[in-house]
Amino acid sequence: GLAASALAEPSKPTGEALRLVVSGRTVLIETPIGSFPICYRRDGAMTGQAPAFVASLGTEKDRGQWWVADDCLCQRWYRWLDAKQYCFKLQRIGAATVHWLRDDGVSGTATIRAPVTRLQ
Repeated sequence: GLAASALAEPSKPTGEALRLVVSGRTVLIETPIGSFPICYRRDGAMTGQAPAFVASLGTEKDRGQWWVADDCLCQRWYRWLDAKQYCFKLQRIGAATVHWLRDDGVSGTATIRAPVTRLQ
């Protein structure tokens, strides 16, 4: 009763709301051997760094492009994942946590960090 009503209903951001969820933010993808960050820039560029995954990805860092299409977050790395396009459905399961489902059936969770301003 009360416990169930205290839990926020999971939400599935779509369209512009989905773009705003990741735009200008860093998303930490959780994996069994650790998490790795993907930075989604507002201009549609993205960068990633995954030193623990060099053996499977071929390189520690990569960059690519991201966009929203058909209520999915789509992306293509320049080198990682054979430079193939993948699209993800996201479902919020907390204030900053999302469950993702990639169009090939792979799924997991991620944490979305607040935007960070860096002085350079």
